[in-house]
Amino acid sequence: MKEILQYQYKNVFLWAPFVVAFGAALYFSLGIEPDFHFPIIITALICGIFYKYKNIFVRTLTLFLFGFFYAMSFTHIIDTPQIKDSFDFVSVNAVVKDVDFTPDSTRVLLSINAQQIDKDLPNQNLNIRVSLTENIPDIGDTINGNIKIFHLSPKYTTESFDFARWAYFSKISGTGFFETYDITQANQQNTIRTYIHNKANSVLTDALVLGYKKVIPESQSFIWKSVGVGHVWSISGFHMTLIGGWLFALFYLLSRSIPYITKRIPAKYPAIICAWLCLFLYLYISGISVATTRAFLMASLVFAATLLGRSVLSLRNAALAFLIIFLINPYAVMNAGFQLSFAAIFGLIWFFNDTQYIKRTYIKRIAHYINLLFTTAFIATVFTLPFIIAHFGYIPLYSLIGNIILLPIFSIAIMPMVLIGTIFALFGNHFVLHLTTDIYDFALSIANYISNLPYANLSVPNMSNTVLIFTVLGLLFLILTAKPDSKKFFIKNINYCLCILCILIGTTIYATQTKPLFYATEDHELVAFNVNNKLQFNKSRASHHYFAFNSWYQNNNEIQPNKNKRYKCDHGFCVYKTPKWNLVYMQNFTSILNNIENACADKNIDYIVTTFETKSPNCHGKILNNGLMIYQNGKVTEIINRRPWHNQH
Repeated sequence: MKEILQYQYKNVFLWAPFVVAFGAALYFSLGIEPDFHFPIIITALICGIFYKYKNIFVRTLTLFLFGFFYAMSFTHIIDTPQIKDSFDFVSVNAVVKDVDFTPDSTRVLLSINAQQIDKDLPNQNLNIRVSLTENIPDIGDTINGNIKIFHLSPKYTTESFDFARWAYFSKISGTGFFETYDITQANQQNTIRTYIHNKANSVLTDALVLGYKKVIPESQSFIWKSVGVGHVWSISGFHMTLIGGWLFALFYLLSRSIPYITKRIPAKYPAIICAWLCLFLYLYISGISVATTRAFLMASLVFAATLLGRSVLSLRNAALAFLIIFLINPYAVMNAGFQLSFAAIFGLIWFFNDTQYIKRTYIKRIAHYINLLFTTAFIATVFTLPFIIAHFGYIPLYSLIGNIILLPIFSIAIMPMVLIGTIFALFGNHFVLHLTTDIYDFALSIANYISNLPYANLSVPNMSNTVLIFTVLGLLFLILTAKPDSKKFFIKNINYCLCILCILIGTTIYATQTKPLFYATEDHELVAFNVNNKLQFNKSRASHHYFAFNSWYQNNNEIQPNKNKRYKCDHGFCVYKTPKWNLVYMQNFTSILNNIENACADKNIDYIVTTFETKSPNCHGKILNNGLMIYQNGKVTEIINRRPWHNQH
């Protein structure tokens, strides 16, 4: 074991980004904010310990704690103001900060002074996101109207998406909608993105050039995700690689054609510099999203390595990009896009790292490229699959086929034609964009055919964080573990053995995990009962808990129906019986007043859930509080939301 550990020192740098990321992920996943008052000072002390002690376990712990406290420091520096309650229609004057286009409506981010909403709120500006369908304002406009504002929803299960956390790091304070509004002051800021959007008037330009989110209709977006190519609608490594490659080839040919340049410096130098500047402009035009920034940084490292004569695609470059993005925004490690992108990058670099150039005939070269296409799609699919299951709860069974057929269409036809067509559209010619739309419709018909094949979207049970951690560790052991030279099978194949062990542990936990039989929101306004593996609710809709339905359906591995089924209750008093425990739910004050004593005294009742705070010394712990889930064996798991993004500063 000592020999194996000593051999790993050469890969310590590769492990470092992941260790700090695990520390940050632990911080973001906690239900209660840690009680540390000076995280920055503690982080500095940790850095001191790192340099003093060289033991690999001490350094690992140091990096883990650094990630934890760095994420904490970043969170409190962000300090996005949040509203605690929902507010009925109030009259406000708001300034438009951002505009995002979607198929059905336009999402507008407004800056509103909090005291316009409630005089008791602090004198600060809140960022409220609303959806508008007509009379769309421009960035910088001032609008007046009656707006209803909602507080942000927390997570509703231990493993579900926390919308409040996402909004906090996106600097959104709340959501809402207008009853009526008028644009009172036009102060249009003619940004490059707005200008191109108005000129092009194309969904493809909005998605692939300007980086607007969710411009593709939901029905089409579902089809693209079903065939495993949904990532093309989020500007990331795929787009940067294509555009960077085209630009480099273009400027390289131009440089080669100018003797004054080629006689003094290699043509690749000006080509790389010009291509990088164009990519930087593309980054700016596309809205500088996290995924695009990550891809731009990776492309910059590739260009820098080429200029310096170093290995272009290496695990060290990928680890460096990972670490830089983490230092810029540690919350990025919790985003599905970040995890999917780096999973594919590390997997592909690891697999092709030892590839040697071999001189081939023309026929063999074509066969090699076809084989390369299949292999690349397969490796990317394998390494991203655990994250797709964890975040989306399904397996796109034909994603390999979809990538092989459809990605070349996007790479060779749609992407270059959208870029060229957008440039032409700026001068009033939309012919190329119209032609690109026809090609897109053809690709969509292929994707639709594949998505309609049997089991195209194989729904799978929700993956817990524990299972995901073991799976990620297995992949990291496979990629980053250095193999000592030894005749012993275990030592010689240490990376494969550790990978298989972690995957087996994760798979065992995943296969044996059970579903909750009862769910409740934090205020117990909405509850769900599992009846014959189908969820039934105390009410069919709940405006304050809009995301709860979707979260619980996903956790129950159940497709959300058009109408939520009601659980039969007698005047707000529900009885739910299981083989191992029984529960009563009291929905209103009358049912609590009439039934609480009998429920407490009834030995057949194990749990009591009420919508009002209820205490009774005779209930012996029967009364449950907070958001919760109860499993088949009677285990109660509380959903604690006591973090800065849950209005608990």
